[in-house]
Amino acid sequence: MIDESETIVVGCGNILFQDDGFGPRVAQELSEFELPPGIRVIDGGTGAPHLLFTLLEETCKKLIILDCIDWKAKPGTLRKFSVDELPKGKFIDAHNWTLSEPLHGLKDKVEIVVIGCQPAKVSDPDIEISLTEEVEKAIPEAIKMVFTELGIDYELSRQSKGNIWRSSGVSGTD
Repeated sequence: MIDESETIVVGCGNILFQDDGFGPRVAQELSEFELPPGIRVIDGGTGAPHLLFTLLEETCKKLIILDCIDWKAKPGTLRKFSVDELPKGKFIDAHNWTLSEPLHGLKDKVEIVVIGCQPAKVSDPDIEISLTEEVEKAIPEAIKMVFTELGIDYELSRQSKGNIWRSSGVSGTD
């Protein structure tokens, strides 16, 4: 199957359509940190619903999803959603399969947290490979939210230059 990590962090979205690239961008930033064993960060792109959520190993206990979500808030606003709180019809990948469909099938087997960022602009169908200023500014806070979900001290990890699990007391093996 796809992965044997206990916790998987997935950045969903399309980097070609401005703020829709929020999830992959946060995943890219998170990959700069040395995370504890058992945690894997994946840029799921637009294929995440099918490729990741239907192929998870039974070892996965927690799934943290990062995506741009339109819930009519101020652009750049972050919010933690449960699967049941996801706005209907807002999450469509390249094959028109909503993100909430596979998540509802997984929610009884895996703890699922969705960290959403209100987009300022999703440029689809026009290609714009950059985040808006509002969404760009939300990335550090999104990383902090992921670290909170992982039980990692963000400030301590910054001081240790990315070597989180050794500096935060999280045990693990290489």
